[in-house]
Amino acid sequence: MPGQIGTSIRANTRKIHSGDRESDAIDAAGLAQARERFALLGRDVSQLSDDQLRKLVAELERRFRDEALTSAAQAATIILDGVKADRWRILVGADAHKIDEMVRQSPERAYDIGFFDEFARAAGWTERASLENPELRQPS
Repeated sequence: MPGQIGTSIRANTRKIHSGDRESDAIDAAGLAQARERFALLGRDVSQLSDDQLRKLVAELERRFRDEALTSAAQAATIILDGVKADRWRILVGADAHKIDEMVRQSPERAYDIGFFDEFARAAGWTERASLENPELRQPS
């Protein structure tokens, strides 16, 4: 089970979905999709201009890659060491260990947004903290 690994998967996935694998630009369709995804997270970004939203998406992609608790190199070492040791279960990163522990303690709660918020705080996910910025958070 992987935790957050510092890779460019967020940016690369966005590029693949846009149909333009080479460009870092976020077009109108990409902005609409970003707004929908934030809404699914319960975050209101309607007050942000398109340029502000582009900057937010770019910053979140950068932070996912550069500020992850586990780098890609560390993840590769953990996985390869686990395979060499013939382990059937390999947890990659402290956040993977934390979510494994929490799901085992309360499996029924694992699909609740409150559970995810609790996990994100316990795991130290910095991106989640930025999403909890009062300017982006919908009223409870």
